[in-house]
Amino acid sequence: MKILKKRTDSEVYHLGIDALINNLGTIGTSRFLNQIEPRTGNYTLERHKWLDTLPDIDTLVEQIRQVNKEVEIENQRIAKLKTDICGNGKPQIKRLQEISDEDLYRIGLDLLIERLGLGGMPHFLRVCEPGTGVYAVDQYENPKLIEQTNETKQKRAS
Repeated sequence: MKILKKRTDSEVYHLGIDALINNLGTIGTSRFLNQIEPRTGNYTLERHKWLDTLPDIDTLVEQIRQVNKEVEIENQRIAKLKTDICGNGKPQIKRLQEISDEDLYRIGLDLLIERLGLGGMPHFLRVCEPGTGVYAVDQYENPKLIEQTNETKQKRAS
């Protein structure tokens, strides 16, 4: 998305927050933002361990096909959840409270991709990464969202 390259961190942040709040509400947005974890960096060592255990090509092709089928089924399930939660233009709070954090995170990522594109979604996540910069989750200026974020963190800790 060429337009995205011209946007500042602040613009990407506010576009992403707007997309999340409009579709998930403040509670859903708070739950989504709480799941953003700082990146750990270099995965080279893990990749090499994975490469050492590769099966023969026929088995690998079959495994890839199986994974593709599973991913398609999962994507259909998430699309249905997304429609149930934010299909009529307003977030369905009761339904939102029933879904798992993992499903909410997937829905949030889909919403960000729709609004910001594939390049904008990781940009938004980088900008919102906890403890980094003026747009991090812990720096967001909406007091209601901050309060809900802190409550969610306390519930997880206990």
